[in-house]
Amino acid sequence: MGGGRCGYWVLFLDLDRTLWDHHDISSLSPPFKRVSPTTIEDSAGVRVRLHNDVLRLVRWARSAGAVVSTLSWNDPSKAMAAIRTFGLEEEFDYFVIEPSPDKGSAALRLVEELRRSRGCVPPPCAIVYIDDRDIHIDGVRERLGDVAFLMIWRDFSTFEEGRRLVSERLRSCGYSV
Repeated sequence: MGGGRCGYWVLFLDLDRTLWDHHDISSLSPPFKRVSPTTIEDSAGVRVRLHNDVLRLVRWARSAGAVVSTLSWNDPSKAMAAIRTFGLEEEFDYFVIEPSPDKGSAALRLVEELRRSRGCVPPPCAIVYIDDRDIHIDGVRERLGDVAFLMIWRDFSTFEEGRRLVSERLRSCGYSV
């Protein structure tokens, strides 16, 4: 799995309104507590629900040869507290979470780390970026090239749709998943 020029591909995943239903995890008040397998709650009783189909997509991506990373504009300590409370630390290879809207620079730093640690970086077409908004895609593409961008809730909303779209984009790039 994962075939292609570099042997792996990259999945960048936004958090707010993508992995979970809340629009701004940074606005919440930890500590978080788990109230069900798919729901956490902050100290003020605000609930955050995990999007299970997105989690399934993350798990599939890792099994299909992806390096999986968050790519989030958030307070890192609050976002990581939510991730830990959901028990998702092992689902991601990297956590790119910064209190800055410059997702392009953040993504570039991880790609440079992958180049150093793995000796190669997949071509832009084998870098998949999923977000609920398209406001960051120009900045990401300025720094990484023409990455495959999918806007969740517009381009897909289920695991099967997401897997199909990601697979199609990777196949068009010479990657077999």
